[in-house]
Amino acid sequence: MTINLNKTLVSKKGLLEYLQDIDVYNLYSDEPVDLAVNGRLSPLREEKNSSFGYFIGESGEICFNDFVLGSGDFVRFVELKFGLTFFEALSQIATDFNLIRHFKCKEMQKYNKTTDSQNVKSRDEILRGVNVNKLGVRARGWKAYDLAYWQQFGITKTVLDYYNVKPIDYIFFDTNKPAVQADKYAYVFYEYKDGMHTMKIYQPFSKNFKWLNNHNDSIWQGWAQLPKNGSELIITKSLKDVMSIVNTLGIPSVALQSESVMPKQSVLDELDARFETLYLLYDNDFDKDFNIGRALGAKIVEDQYIIQVEINEKHQCKDFSDLVKKYGQTKAKEIWEMQIKMPF
Repeated sequence: MTINLNKTLVSKKGLLEYLQDIDVYNLYSDEPVDLAVNGRLSPLREEKNSSFGYFIGESGEICFNDFVLGSGDFVRFVELKFGLTFFEALSQIATDFNLIRHFKCKEMQKYNKTTDSQNVKSRDEILRGVNVNKLGVRARGWKAYDLAYWQQFGITKTVLDYYNVKPIDYIFFDTNKPAVQADKYAYVFYEYKDGMHTMKIYQPFSKNFKWLNNHNDSIWQGWAQLPKNGSELIITKSLKDVMSIVNTLGIPSVALQSESVMPKQSVLDELDARFETLYLLYDNDFDKDFNIGRALGAKIVEDQYIIQVEINEKHQCKDFSDLVKKYGQTKAKEIWEMQIKMPF
């Protein structure tokens, strides 16, 4: 793998500066995107009955729904199409659209396919007159197995309720279409910002449909639960880690939508004014050829007043919630105090 360190690390936001979501779908599908088609054969797997379609997500993106594999955005589509990780999918898109001169990417084999331009409509054409479909869920009651799942990360029902996490049994992509049954372990994370409710769906054991999200990148997970000020704050990369950190360490924590999202300087300045010391704790991807979590974290702390820390690879845990799962809350707190916070 060759990575040019003088380039910007590839990201979804970066790709969208050079292409549109519809371009990606049309390149990797035999049939062009058409929102008016209610059902078609899935381009992601072999099937006899049509169960695939496109819809407009809450953020205005073109999303897909496969009855078996689930839903997602254009990056998730490429992940499923070729069996790639998130970073590999971004790299594949950059390679196929000749954008590798702009980004640091993993080397990928170029996908050769020409699209029949006579049948392809522009994004504006297919969106004309289409209403935005809202993601929806049906909540259910908490079960013993739900609470056992979260407890292994040191997260109690009280914490789940405080962070607006609920178990669900059905997912809706369009009020005019049937609901899709969620996994046994399926949860929704609610957020409320600028007068709008949004949600992130989490199915931890799903092989093909782990996340579905209509939060936009401006939403910080756990922001509403932050105290007005404090001595320490940990910035991390998921709500699960936020809850695990808060309940184990007693330190306020907040998370962006993903490690690839770059925060606004004004928000970092506000956090710096409210908290005496800011730590950034992203994944230590020690088992990968390229440590993505470390590299993405370094981009955020560069020229900032934030201390980047990580879990030592000797513990074989990429993130804090996994550290609690492996060692328990007492030991995880000791590791934070003696090794992560003071790594010398």
